Amino acid sequence: MKKLFIAALICCSGYAQAQKVSPLAIEDKKMDAYLRNRKPATLTVQINNLPDSVKKVDIKYTLVQIGGPLQVTKHAETNAAGSAKIVLDQNLPYQQIWLKAGEYLYAGIYVNSGLTVNIDARLIPKDGAYMIGEGVTYSGSDGEFNTAMNENTLFKKAERGSLYDKLRALGSSRNMYDADKFTLKTDSVLSQLGKIDDEFITGHPKYGKAVKNETLSQFYGNICVAYWNSDMPAAVFNRLNAHLPLFTSNDGILYYQYLGIYTASRKRFKKEEALKGKLKLFDSLYTSQRSDVLKLLLLDEEKDNYRLSYPAIINSIKTGWCKKIAVAELTRVDANQKRVDSLFALSKKLEKADIGTPLLQLPFDASLYQLDTLANVDNFLLSLRSKFPNKALIIDFWATWCAPCLADMPYSKNLHQNNKDLPVEYIYLCTSSGSNINTWKNRIGDLGIPGTHIFVNDKIIDKLKSALNASSGFPAYVVTDVDGKIRLSGITSIGGLDKESLKKAVGL
Repeated sequence: MKKLFIAALICCSGYAQAQKVSPLAIEDKKMDAYLRNRKPATLTVQINNLPDSVKKVDIKYTLVQIGGPLQVTKHAETNAAGSAKIVLDQNLPYQQIWLKAGEYLYAGIYVNSGLTVNIDARLIPKDGAYMIGEGVTYSGSDGEFNTAMNENTLFKKAERGSLYDKLRALGSSRNMYDADKFTLKTDSVLSQLGKIDDEFITGHPKYGKAVKNETLSQFYGNICVAYWNSDMPAAVFNRLNAHLPLFTSNDGILYYQYLGIYTASRKRFKKEEALKGKLKLFDSLYTSQRSDVLKLLLLDEEKDNYRLSYPAIINSIKTGWCKKIAVAELTRVDANQKRVDSLFALSKKLEKADIGTPLLQLPFDASLYQLDTLANVDNFLLSLRSKFPNKALIIDFWATWCAPCLADMPYSKNLHQNNKDLPVEYIYLCTSSGSNINTWKNRIGDLGIPGTHIFVNDKIIDKLKSALNASSGFPAYVVTDVDGKIRLSGITSIGGLDKESLKKAVGL
């Protein structure tokens, strides 16, 4: 093992070299003071030379964050000059955003203080631009950095993707190898990834540390997953634990999330003591800064019991900026919960329940609607309650391209058919993002899913998820009881539910 460790240090030596661009690590002790008076960054999207027929462009931006959901999706629109200015909610440095500017651009960007994404609509390919290319430039204080990082994303993309596929396959079959051989194989993948990075950095020396840091975050995140529910060799853990992510990015935050899951997976806690046990375990193994970041990532996991769990998490956090995020998340979740509970409690039956434009009534008891515009989220929620009075609601957010969503559908169908005697209504809200109405209809027809199906504009999906404290991804489930009160300990997956567990989930 000693030889393997030395070899790994050699192959990773480039990762420790000082570079000209050096962002502050997320868990750096100086981060608290740095963030104290730091203003949130600004993102500007400027689209020039739009066709006369285009009056405004939808700007969909998904922010990667620490605390609460890993990603939060929001929307903005360009003004008459083709510009949209967005001030970020959090003031974290180098926050990653997944940006979709109409059909013109999809890109992963990092916003630290100020970034302008410039798009020349005349030069964009018909199927849109990806990351960077003709018609897309980045400017402002973060412009040069984003130019380099997006070029890096495209650099030997297929080769890098193949290496990560190999790494994940190794992780899935880890038990086939002894510890030394598995480390040797995974370090070989890291060495090859390092060579690709080094080749790119030759032309972008200022950004070497950033490029390598993101690679290590993704690599070590995969190593954590490979060792879930088992013990990692000490030498491997020491290397992994020494890694300090620099970015509030998918790779950076998932590294922490997977590390937290790995850490907790090695212990067996009684259900009622699980949170307390995790908090103590993090404090016993890690620095206070790392422990507090890991605790922030428990917020989304503990959301269904937030009234008890969030105060416990907050009281255990010592790092100022982490505590501030946790308190803000408690305030947000609690306000949403109280608003919706109050809305349903005071609601009366509407003369007309408007949940969209009626489209079809299918022979297997499926009603299809389309919802393209929505003046008020509360009105839609009231309409659902009014249309299905004295019924518990299972609201299923899904997408036609989402494999886990489609995998859950047959279970949902069986649950519906086997429990028709229960006062439960199944509401399926399908996002329009990445799909179209014909694909949606075909999915429903193929699967034969009874219930109320609504094809919903993606903007509205995001508003509804935010209002209902739903998870950011797909599928996501929200449950209300027969009185209209949201059930906090609801449903995370349809598979495995039987009559008794269904009754418990919806409060019957």
